[in-house]
Amino acid sequence: MKKILLICMCFLLLFKTQLFAQERTVSGTVTAKEDGQPIPGVTVKIKGTTIGMQTGTDGKYAIKAANGAVLTFSFLGYNEQQVTVNKDIINIVLTVNSRQLGEVVVTGLGINKAKKTLGYAQTSVKNEEINKSAPINLLGGLQGKISGVNISNVSGAAGGSTKVILRGYTSIGGTNQPLYVVDGVPLNNSRSGSDDNFDFGNNANDIDPNLIDNISFLKGSAASAIYGSRGSNGVIVITTKKGKTGKPTVDFSSAATLTNVAYVYKPQEIFGQGWDGHFVPGENGNWGPKYDGQLRPWGAVVNNTQLIKPFSFIKNNIRDTYDNGLDFNNNITISGGTDASNYLLSYNNIHSDGVLPGNVDGFSRNNFTLKGGTNYKNFSADATLNYVAKNGSFVATGQGPTGVANTFYESVLQIPGDIPIKDLRDYKNLYFNTDNYYTPFAENPYYTLYENGSRTKTDRLYGNINLNYKLAPWVTLQLQQGADVSNAGTKIWYNSNSPTPGSWVGGGNTEGQSRAPDDGGVEEDNYQNYEYDTKLQALFVNKIGADFDINAVAGVNYNDRGSRSVATSIQGLAIPGFFNLSNSVNKPSSAESESHRRLVGFYGQATVGYKNYLYLTVTGRNDITSTLATGNNSYFYPAANASYILSQALDLKSSVVSYIKLRGSYGETGSDTDPYNINNVLSSTSVGLGFGSIRFPLQGVPGFTINNTLLNTNLRPERVKEYEFGGEFRFLNDRLGIDLTYYQRTRQDQILAVPIAPSGGYSFELVNFGAVRNRGIELAFSATPVKTSLVNWDINYTFSKSRSVVTALPDGLDKVILQQDGYGGEFVAIKDQPLGILQAPVPAYDPQGHIVVDSQGFPIAASANGSYGNFQHDFVMGFNSNIRVQNFTLGFTAEWDKGGKFYSGTADLFNFVGADPRTTYNDRNPFIVPNSVQQVKDANGNVTGYIENTTPISESDNDDYYYTTSNKALAWSRDILDRSFVKLREVIVNYNLPKSLTNKLGVSKASIGVYGRNLYTWLPAGNKVVDPEVSNYGTDLASEYGEFRTAPPLRYFGAALKVTF
Repeated sequence: MKKILLICMCFLLLFKTQLFAQERTVSGTVTAKEDGQPIPGVTVKIKGTTIGMQTGTDGKYAIKAANGAVLTFSFLGYNEQQVTVNKDIINIVLTVNSRQLGEVVVTGLGINKAKKTLGYAQTSVKNEEINKSAPINLLGGLQGKISGVNISNVSGAAGGSTKVILRGYTSIGGTNQPLYVVDGVPLNNSRSGSDDNFDFGNNANDIDPNLIDNISFLKGSAASAIYGSRGSNGVIVITTKKGKTGKPTVDFSSAATLTNVAYVYKPQEIFGQGWDGHFVPGENGNWGPKYDGQLRPWGAVVNNTQLIKPFSFIKNNIRDTYDNGLDFNNNITISGGTDASNYLLSYNNIHSDGVLPGNVDGFSRNNFTLKGGTNYKNFSADATLNYVAKNGSFVATGQGPTGVANTFYESVLQIPGDIPIKDLRDYKNLYFNTDNYYTPFAENPYYTLYENGSRTKTDRLYGNINLNYKLAPWVTLQLQQGADVSNAGTKIWYNSNSPTPGSWVGGGNTEGQSRAPDDGGVEEDNYQNYEYDTKLQALFVNKIGADFDINAVAGVNYNDRGSRSVATSIQGLAIPGFFNLSNSVNKPSSAESESHRRLVGFYGQATVGYKNYLYLTVTGRNDITSTLATGNNSYFYPAANASYILSQALDLKSSVVSYIKLRGSYGETGSDTDPYNINNVLSSTSVGLGFGSIRFPLQGVPGFTINNTLLNTNLRPERVKEYEFGGEFRFLNDRLGIDLTYYQRTRQDQILAVPIAPSGGYSFELVNFGAVRNRGIELAFSATPVKTSLVNWDINYTFSKSRSVVTALPDGLDKVILQQDGYGGEFVAIKDQPLGILQAPVPAYDPQGHIVVDSQGFPIAASANGSYGNFQHDFVMGFNSNIRVQNFTLGFTAEWDKGGKFYSGTADLFNFVGADPRTTYNDRNPFIVPNSVQQVKDANGNVTGYIENTTPISESDNDDYYYTTSNKALAWSRDILDRSFVKLREVIVNYNLPKSLTNKLGVSKASIGVYGRNLYTWLPAGNKVVDPEVSNYGTDLASEYGEFRTAPPLRYFGAALKVTF
């Protein structure tokens, strides 16, 4: 009996032991503490056994383990963590081990990788850096901070466009803009609106900067090849915030920013209103006598009364026409989650009132975001929905490929320096109205401002749905459906007016000149853009033996995108001030356009690692596009990159050497063409003018044309081939770092329309031709000179130098014209020359180098245009410093762009009206053109020699000497300026409230700060006219030609509050 009882007790004990040892499936996500991003490739093992696995690309794992077993989580660059199994879902947060440098970054397709595995240059920027100075647009806070990335605001308009170029220009006829990808979905970044005279902003600025968690800049082809034909200009990968496990968190931020004009050209202060050296009360130039302070009449005689003012220069006359603007940026985000789900809700409101007087340049944007995710065993899903509502009132800035002008600033620049511009604001006053404005050669700028304008409204939805299923510990299936749909409406109006015959402006002035009437008009545009993007992919993470690990992805991508627009307009208002499409005796004119394209891509990428110090990645993608003909519409892009962690392979780690990595890569990308470039289609026609075009239908008469370009069914995709080499070096326990890159990129088979003989019925032919090679170096240097518990000082220095050269053009074509200014200047591409040469008239010279003048003493222009240099900078340098003293932080960013040339329409106008200080040469007395000669001709008119010039430019011809049409030989030497500048981009002072205070306030953390952006600009002696970054020739290569009387840039001062509950 005792034996039986003993056997039963042993059986029960064994059963109990087996019960406790029963296995369960434990799953979860491993993330990084510093940014909350999932970490792929983390080794998960059951302690004391050989059983283990690696996390997937989404950072998720699932492993069978017994209750009470200990799981270890390890990954190079992070501190190992151990946890006892006591539940089914265990999420792990790893902290960085700075000695191992295991930074995880976002790469192509939004896949997280350890930076040590990358064989190409990659730069990531986190939310804190993006929003230091509370910018209202996406990248406004990153200027001067990233090597090889050029960011500029091209106009001073509230809500205006931002230009971003990665590693310079290589496309002559296509786009050089990077692809924007948000949470894995490509976004449309087209310029809003349809009128070249207005800057309605570009669509990337719809993204709320407050919601961004991380921005990754993929500059090279090896990094962007996974995106195929859309990644040829680099990719900006944006990852937004999401909810995290824990109690609900509320983040609130509010910023107010004061804006004002940063730089205005200072006119000469010696000569006042008039022309040919005489005082003329109806002139809009500064070609009159010297200022003498005496009272003089000005403007029209109205009711036998005339205004009188001192004939004196008015300081700050132009700057004082502008008001202070005000921007508000308010954001609230609520987020949270459990082990099984997470959520985030966010609202952002932007309200911007520009610097122009009155409510004519206001802009507002409202962003609503809803995100959520859940997981159950091997399945997880998440979704994001963003809604953007934009409204704005915009004034003409001449923003577009033609540099169309007739703007407020252009009108202001023409007003003589002794006329008080602000007094003209009452443009309905008897002295300043359309009949009695002081000059018939221009219109009151305030009339232009308040009687003309535009209004735009945009609604946009974009987001994605992601489904993930872990088939096995080493393979995950992902399906993503993304969409970006926008609908916008724009109304543009110009009032009509006609000066009364016999009035001052209607011919009653001292010169008998009359201003032509303004017919007025209205245009209403509606346009839609859509993009649907689908990806199905499998991700693989596995360990091969003790030394090798592999990460891979294979998938298919389907992209469908297009646009539709309808524009209706009238010319000639029947009733002034009534801006309705029915308010005209002329029939409304309408134009409609539609574009649609599809692309299917098959892609794969695999990274093999050896002993955590050697990595090789190979990438391949094949795209099939609808925009090229069968036979040429399928093309393959390969890429490869390698990374060698020298410090780990040779065990070089010490207190001096922290990390050494060598890297190299090769990649190919490219681009197809726009829709309808292989077969003829009907399109509305237009007639090109110097600064704009006449668009059909015109006064009810439709105009369609079959393209005058011979289209080409044999077009091939453009091809970009790029290699780069570099290294990352860190010393002194990571307190000193260097990242150095050399690259060469060549874009060949470029698609462009080239001139052909018109006898065949076409003026151009669309062909593959030519190549542009871009070489450059990029350097990023970082240091921490001081690092204590109380004080920390970080400095960052960036240097980049790139040079694009045209290496091939079609046979028989000596140059390609990229842009023209309407006066004779050209922006061109010439074989074996740097891309973007500025060509314009130059003086004729005799064999000894003397300027040849005519019988009136004016220089003669040479028979062919000459070169004034190219737009490309010699180098770009940035410097950033941040000092933290306990809870205070002081930081600043400066940038130096050296070299390059650009055309300035502002300089041209200032010379024409005699406001440029250079027009005071020789006190405007007669002078002989220095170093000049006159021709000696025989009876047949042949030049037989040269003699010294003794014919002076007379006082009455002084004005003609400085204008383009009458002295084109020398005009461009004054209008093409040095592109160099030094800018103080940003200064910030921030205070983080101590824990003792936040606890009393009942908040988790809080900070207050003040900041400034674009605070100071230094310009060289070769340009005291205009900020070289502004342009109204668009946001691509043509914009580098220069500007045409663009509004001045802005300066920003603000204060911000951030609170987390």
